Amino acid sequence: MGKYDIIRMAELVKVEDPDSEGGLTLIFSDNKTLKIKVVDDKLVSEFV
Repeated sequence: MGKYDIIRMAELVKVEDPDSEGGLTLIFSDNKTLKIKVVDDKLVSEFV
C-alpha cells in the first residue's frame, strides 16, 4: 500500500469516467491525480 500513501485521507474532488484515454481519473485535493486503465488485460495505475 505504500504506493497509495500520498492519497490516504485525501478528499476526492472529481472523477472523470471515461477520461480522454478511455480509463478512469480520480482527482484528489492538493492536485493529486490517479489515473487507472486496463493494459493487456491488467489494471495499471499511475500518479500524475
